[in-house]
Amino acid sequence: MAVPKKKIPDSAWNTATFLLTKQPEDFADGHRVKIAIVGSGYTGVAVGIAILFKRLASELVFIDMNEELAKAEAEDISHAAAFLGNPRIIGTKDCSLARDATVCVITVGDKATNGQDSSTVLQNNLNIFREVIPNVCKYAPNSVLLIITAPVDILSYAAMKLSGFPPHRVVGLGTFLDSCRFQYFIAQKLGISAKAVQASIICENGPTSVPIWSAVTVMGIKLKDINKDIGTKADPESWGELHNKVIDCDSDLISRKGYRCWGTGICAAEVVDAIVRNTCICITLSTYLKGCRHGLEKDVYMSLPCIIGRNGIQTLLRHPYTPEEQEQTEASCRAIYETQKSNVNGLE
Repeated sequence: MAVPKKKIPDSAWNTATFLLTKQPEDFADGHRVKIAIVGSGYTGVAVGIAILFKRLASELVFIDMNEELAKAEAEDISHAAAFLGNPRIIGTKDCSLARDATVCVITVGDKATNGQDSSTVLQNNLNIFREVIPNVCKYAPNSVLLIITAPVDILSYAAMKLSGFPPHRVVGLGTFLDSCRFQYFIAQKLGISAKAVQASIICENGPTSVPIWSAVTVMGIKLKDINKDIGTKADPESWGELHNKVIDCDSDLISRKGYRCWGTGICAAEVVDAIVRNTCICITLSTYLKGCRHGLEKDVYMSLPCIIGRNGIQTLLRHPYTPEEQEQTEASCRAIYETQKSNVNGLE
């Protein structure tokens, strides 16, 4: 009896072709949401983790001149990607991999540390932006830029100039985290959940920021109706100290742990969520003001209550500030412009 010959596998045969009737290269790859994060330091990774936990990206790209660091961070997260919606996570130094990104988050740059000269940090970061922003925007011309790097107001203005993007598609994280901290400290003082508190800080992301005490409410109840001097020097309860705590937060955290990133990452992910899902939430973000309506007829970036959605900043909210808040707003706007004038004006 003849022994049947053993069938020789096709030369293209392998485990994948045997297991799968259709190969990965044939899978539909449409409707992917790509988010690019420029910078893979503490802040960039915190932003990436927060985005992935919200399952906003089917593809996340870390871009960093230190390519090995970017690849290592991407691989570290990828090992548990099965629990994050199985996104594709890439680390690279190649800006072309930002192609077709929905949002490009810019975290790259020197970080201000206690005692460091702020003008030096600004100049270093401007030099980085001159190289990074045009390269990223060349490959993602329809994206929204979200600027995290400090000083965020000045660098958002620089990014708008360098990218050539319309201003509504260049957004700074601004005082969003400041407002969250303000809300948190008020809730702590009252002994209630921060979710019950509505509170905002506007203008500069820095020492001249302005707390809007006239609009602080708990479930719609204005605290100013209870304590008319709230937040002022005449306030017997010293609520104004909470704003000082907000201003000192970054330096305090840096002195205690060497860096701060998680609050920034979570807030940045909330902005990305608003853009990707077009949720049109209202938060305080750094936005472009042409011929500033707040008392200084100059173009600046500063934080105001904004509606943000798929196209970036959709519109601003008009708020009836008190005369004191209006005066503080004008002073903050002037402080931003003075720094901008000596460092950024004329930048293209």
